[in-house]
Amino acid sequence: MYRKDKILPIIIRTIVLDLNETESLQYLEDKGFKISERYLYRLKNKVKSERFHRLSLIAQAQFRDQHIQRIETLEVINSEYWKLYRDEKVVWHKARILEKIVELQTYISSYYDASRYILEKQMQESTTTTQQRKRKKTTIDNEQQ
Repeated sequence: MYRKDKILPIIIRTIVLDLNETESLQYLEDKGFKISERYLYRLKNKVKSERFHRLSLIAQAQFRDQHIQRIETLEVINSEYWKLYRDEKVVWHKARILEKIVELQTYISSYYDASRYILEKQMQESTTTTQQRKRKKTTIDNEQQ
């Protein structure tokens, strides 16, 4: 039996690559995992049953990083637009740059609104988790008395 943390990423690749049973078993063997058809199907079912959990983990970790990167990118673009505006001499071009800045502000505002929503949700979840821990501790303490 192989360690699941080692073989499951390979199983996910076979699913993503849309390999049939024979191709999957060969792919796994090429990666150092010789398994039965039955075990392949059990692992594929495990991966499929845990997909929402994996999605949640990805969302928690990568979403935040990507969200922050997008906000920072938009802020840099905003700053560059203002530099272009200050350096521009043609009034028509200045007006066009200002239009771009206004357009950009809607995107920046949306990201900040989403950030506030995410932070509020995290605070609610944190508060709920803390309250649950306190209740559990109180229950355990009461049972021990």
